[in-house]
Amino acid sequence: MARFYDTLLWEYIKNPWVRWISLDKLSTKEFNYMMISYDSITNKAKINFKDVDLETASIYSWEDVYITNKLYEKQVSEKVDQNTVLTQIEIPLLQVLKKMEISWVKIARDKLKEIWTILENEIMILEKKIYSLAETEFNINSPKQVWEILFDKLALPKWKKTKTGYSVNADVLWELAHEFEIAQMIVDYRHYSKLLSTYIEWLSELLDDDDFLHTNYNQTIASTWRLSSTNPNLQNIPSSNGIAWVIREAFISRFENGNILAIDYSQVEVRILAILSWDENLLSAFISWEDIHHKTANFLFPNKTITSSERKIAKAVNFWVIYWISSFWLSQMIGISMWEAKTYINKFFESYPKVRIFLDNIIKDCEKNNFVETIFWRKRYINGINDLNKMVKSWAEREATNMPIQWTSADIIKLAMIESQNFIEKNNLKSVMIMQVHDELVFDVFPGEEEILKKEISNIMENILIGKPIKLKTDSKIGKNWREAK
Repeated sequence: MARFYDTLLWEYIKNPWVRWISLDKLSTKEFNYMMISYDSITNKAKINFKDVDLETASIYSWEDVYITNKLYEKQVSEKVDQNTVLTQIEIPLLQVLKKMEISWVKIARDKLKEIWTILENEIMILEKKIYSLAETEFNINSPKQVWEILFDKLALPKWKKTKTGYSVNADVLWELAHEFEIAQMIVDYRHYSKLLSTYIEWLSELLDDDDFLHTNYNQTIASTWRLSSTNPNLQNIPSSNGIAWVIREAFISRFENGNILAIDYSQVEVRILAILSWDENLLSAFISWEDIHHKTANFLFPNKTITSSERKIAKAVNFWVIYWISSFWLSQMIGISMWEAKTYINKFFESYPKVRIFLDNIIKDCEKNNFVETIFWRKRYINGINDLNKMVKSWAEREATNMPIQWTSADIIKLAMIESQNFIEKNNLKSVMIMQVHDELVFDVFPGEEEILKKEISNIMENILIGKPIKLKTDSKIGKNWREAK
C-alpha cells in the first residue's frame, strides 16, 4: 500500500457520480452509524472549535479517527492496493497537489487595483449612458426594472415570457443588442460588474499579507474526474478578450526577474478520439500535422475554399462527436438550421467512418457490462443504459460515449502533473508548478530555468500516452505574467 492514503479517494473512484462524498455520509451508509456533526457541536459554526468543551471535542475527534480507520480496513479487504487508478494516479497526485497548495500563486496587488479603477469608471460611464437612453434612472441590476424599461417604456421586441413579466437574461439581451444600443450597454454593464465583484474584489480579499493567493484543489468533486479549484476557483479566471483578459496580468512570478510558463494541450480530446477509434482519416491528419478543423471543413464543404466561418462550423462538429450533442443543440450553438446541422453530422461520420463504429461499440459494450472505461482502466457505471424510456436511455448513451474521452483527458493531465513534479524535484529546479487549469499547466519559473522547463515539461506532456499511433501536442509560451504566457 502507498505511504500516503485517502479513504475518500477510493470511494470517489468507485462512485464518481456521488456528489460531496463525506466521512459522515460514508459512516451512515457503510456502518449504519451516525457521527456527531460539526454543526451540532459548534452550533452551526457560531462557536469556535477550540471553545467546545473537552469531552465533546474528544468524542468528535475520536469518531473521525475510528471511522476513518474502519473505512480503511474495509477498503483493504476490497484490495485497493491492486487498483492502478488509485495507486498510480490519485495517490501520487495527492502529493503534487499538496506541494502546489503550499507553493501558492503570486499576485500583483497594484494591478488588481488598477483594473478595479478601470472597471469602476467603465461602469459609471455605462450607467450614465443607459439612463440617458432610457430617459430615466432605474436599478440596472433589477431584472424587473430592466424589462419594464425595455419592453414597457421603450417598446423593444418582447422575447421569453416569465411568471412575473419578460425575461432579460443574457440570451435575450444578446439578441436585442444586435439592433438596440441600450441592450448592448446593459450587457456590457453586467459584464463589467461581474468582473469587478466576482474576480477583482474577490481576489483582492483573498490575498495574504505577502500578496499570495491560496487555493484548494479538489480530487473528489467533479463527476468527470477532473480537478476542481475552490477558494478561489482559479479555473474560472476569464480567458476572453478585453478587460477580462487583463486580469491574468496580475498573476506574476515570485522570483526577481522570474517568468510564468504556460503549457496547454492542443485538441487533446479530438486526438484521444482518433487514438481510441483508430480512424485512418483522423489519425492521418494528426500524423501529417494538418489542421484537423480545416480537414473536417474540407469534408463538409467539398470543392470550396474554406473560410473562417466554415472552419468554425467544422470545429463545432468535431467537438459535437465528443459531447454527443444533438443536431438541435449544434444548430443553436452555431446559428444554423437543424437540417444543416444534421447534414454536417452525417457528413462527419461519412468522413470518419470508424468513429461511428467506435461510438456504437461503446454503447453496445455498456449495455452488456453497464460500465465504460478509459485508456487507464478507470470505470464508470452508467445508470439507465438499458432503460425502456427513450429519453433516459438517450441521456445514458450520451454519458457513455463522451466519458471515455473526457476521463482519459482528465487522467492525462493528472499524469502529466505527477511526471512534471518528479522532473522538477529530480533535477533540483527552483521553479514551481502553481496552477492546473483544464488542459493547461502553469509554472512560476526561476531565472535561467526557462528553456529546460519549457522543453522537458512539453516533452513529458506530449509523451504521457506511450505506444499509440499519434503523439499528443502542446502549445507553450513564457511571459512576465500569465496573460503574456498565453
